[in-house]
Parts: sequence; C-alpha cells; structure tokens
Amino acid sequence: MHERISEKNKAGIVTLYHANYNFGGLLQAYALPQVLKEYFGIEAEQIDYVPAEQKAEIKRHSKNKNILLYLYQMVYNFGIVFFGICNKKNLTQRKKAFDNFMNEIPHSEMAFEYDSIYKSLGQYRLFICGGDQIWNDCKEKQNLIVYTLQFVPSCVKKIAYAPSMAVLETSSDFRKIMSNGINQLDAVSVREKKSVSILKMLTNKKMDVVVDPVLLLTKNEWADVARTPEKKEKYILCYLLGDSMEYRKATKKFAQKIHLSILTFPHIFLNVVRKCDLFFGDIHDYTSGPREFIGLIKNAEFVITDSFHACVFSMIFQKPFVVFERNKIGEKGNMNSRIYDFLEEYHLENQLVTEKKLEDMNKIPEIDFTYAHEHWKKRREESLEYLENALKNN
Repeated sequence: MHERISEKNKAGIVTLYHANYNFGGLLQAYALPQVLKEYFGIEAEQIDYVPAEQKAEIKRHSKNKNILLYLYQMVYNFGIVFFGICNKKNLTQRKKAFDNFMNEIPHSEMAFEYDSIYKSLGQYRLFICGGDQIWNDCKEKQNLIVYTLQFVPSCVKKIAYAPSMAVLETSSDFRKIMSNGINQLDAVSVREKKSVSILKMLTNKKMDVVVDPVLLLTKNEWADVARTPEKKEKYILCYLLGDSMEYRKATKKFAQKIHLSILTFPHIFLNVVRKCDLFFGDIHDYTSGPREFIGLIKNAEFVITDSFHACVFSMIFQKPFVVFERNKIGEKGNMNSRIYDFLEEYHLENQLVTEKKLEDMNKIPEIDFTYAHEHWKKRREESLEYLENALKNN
C-alpha cells in the first residue's frame, strides 16, 4: 500500500497514556503504534510519561492523612453494596481490564516525569507527539513543553500527529510555549480544522489536518480488536462523560418510548461511583475495558453520548447515534469543537441534539453512512501519506 521506510527507527510516542482510564484516550494510544508497525515497518511504543497534574493527584491521595475522605469512601461503598447497586468487586474490575489493555500496548519499561523525560532520548531515533488532547491550555505548562517535544534536540526527528487543542481560547503563556515548541518540529499536523487558525498565528510552518489515530485503522481491524460481552437483550449504549441530569432524563424517556434497556458505564473516581451515574440506566457495566467498549458499540441498537471517540466508533461501525454537547456554549473550558469538526466533516451534523430533541424523537434515527465512509477512506489515505512523508529522512 505505502512505501515502507527502509530504516528501522524505533519511535517514541508522547500522548495521554500513563494510567489513562478513558476508553477513547487509550484506544487512540493503541492505534498509532499499530499503524506505524503495520504500514511503515517502524517499531513504536508509548513513552510512559506521568503528567504533572496526575503526579500531584497521586501524591495528594496517597497520603492517608485525609481520614474524612477515607471514611466517606468506606460508608459510600458499603451503602452501594448493601443496597445492591453494585458489588465490591465491581469497583476494581474495570481498572483491571484497562490495566491489561495498557500492558498490551507497546510502552517504555520506565515511567518518566518532567524532570526525567530527557532520559528517554537514548532509546529512540524518532519522536512523535499526539494524538488526543495534549495541546490544551488546561494542561500544566511543564506538560506542554513535553507534549511539544521541546526536550528532544533538533538533530533528532520529531513530528506531531493529530494532537488536539480541544479548547480554542488560549492564554499568552500557552501561546508562547506552543510557538517555541511547534517551530522546532519537523512536521506538524493537528486533528481539528478549527485549531489551525490559532496555531497559524504562532508559526509559519505548513500544517496538515489529519484524522484521529483510531481512524487510521479500518473497520475490519477494529472488529478484530473488539471483544463483545454477552448481552442477551437489545440495548441503547449511553456513554456520558458530562454530569448533566437533563441528558440522562431525556435518555431515559426515549428508551422507555422505544422499549429498550440502557447500558451505561458509571464513572468511578477514588473508588466512588459518580452520583449522577448511580441510579441511571438498566445495565451498569463496571467490567469492560477498551476492547469490550468498542464491542458493545458494535452491537448496540443505538448510541447516545457526549464523547468524541464514541461518535467516531459509532461511525466506524455504522451505528445510529446522537451526541449531546459536553459543555454549554459560553462555558469556561468548552470542549465541543472537536465534536463540531467531526460531525461537520463527515456530514453528520443532524446527530447533534438537545435533550428536548431526543425526548421528541419516536424512533431510532436512520443514518446513511455512505458519504461518511467514503470521506473516511479518502482522509485516511491522506493522513497515511502525511505520516509517510513526515517519517522519511530529511
């Protein structure tokens, strides 16, 4: 298909990999090393970088000084077990499934932090930053330096593949760090078209818009990755990252109208299930990892979400879906741009709904995915071509 790069350079990838218990985030981390090896003959692995804010979070909660938090977790978990909402094993099964999948992804033996990331330099001849939301003004400034590969000397090839900005309002500090980093990259690409105009103010470099790493693999390739837990009844898959009760109420009303069960993935943080997820849905999935997640999308009757990657996998498997805005227009940290871009590009704008629009629907919408899949094929080839050109020796 594509000319194989003759020199077997080992590539190190910097993205959101370390302890990333997010379905979409980990699936894109899986995709890029697979593509580099399968299509270009380049061994690649994720550099296990511990983001600064994650390190701070671990330190904060590793101290057993917060007795109130500990007691709250104990009482809370006893309550949900006692009332049969979930059993104690549920609280760790999903983490185990994620950990197993993380271990399947090629990754560095050592975990690096900002102060030690330079130690990875002797292990790779090629560095890639991306994809996912690594170029985000919400990130710690130290992370932005790492995520733009500023620790890598100019004599080593370094490229960006499909990083996302997510938030389009940026600070002066962010722009300064990003300008310095982008101007040192050998090849630059981004995931969203909307971010190009902002980044163009920081650099004169050519900038390509490429597909998310998960879209570099084909439908059949993802079907091989998928693992489908046995579900005897038909279901609506509802994956909501936001905490809107209005979205959940609208989903429940629609499901009752069409007589289908709702399968959900209750969010767990610090061994506590998020309140808005506790009593929402009919089938609470606490055990699925990324493989099962895409298998459940593949076999769902309908998908309701506010997640970019859930939209993408619904398109891949040609599953009817609707998507809510994660944030309301004007909210600080609005992260809807990537969903807007995706829906517009693939002519799926009608799948963006409000809670009222979902409540008013009387049946699962029929979606013609013909254009979306034809466009995907074209964009996938263009994105592979970008990678091929970026990987060639100067």
